[in-house]
Amino acid sequence: MNRSLFRSSLILLSTLLLVPRLFAQNDHYPQFMEMGNRAYNGEKFDLAREYYQSALDDNSDCWQAYVGLGNCDYAQKKYKEALKNYEIAIKMNPDNPTLMNFLQAFRYKMGIRPTPTPTLIPLPLNPVPGPALPPPGSSPAPAASPIPK
Repeated sequence: MNRSLFRSSLILLSTLLLVPRLFAQNDHYPQFMEMGNRAYNGEKFDLAREYYQSALDDNSDCWQAYVGLGNCDYAQKKYKEALKNYEIAIKMNPDNPTLMNFLQAFRYKMGIRPTPTPTLIPLPLNPVPGPALPPPGSSPAPAASPIPK
């Protein structure tokens, strides 16, 4: 009886120790990002790509890893792949003005022009060439005095 009690206690204890590890979020992605940045700065783009991918495997919400992957692609002149990674990053972090401005400039450089959306453009106040009309409710401009001779 003591033996079975000991065995079931051991099983319960090991289960209690194992369960938190199964549900705990991985937290190694900051280290992977740092190693990826070091490899990128050392121009070891394939190694950097592996670290950024490991960061994503560890934390799929790490938009910075997609920027890192895009930077590696860009450095290796894989522009279409870079664009895909940057677009994923901006979808994950749409309120980042630096990333948005960079992405717009990159799209422009690639020849991807934003499609104009149909908008109502107000007509100019003075469609006919000539003197400007005074704004509504104001008195007309005084007549110009003759130039003295």
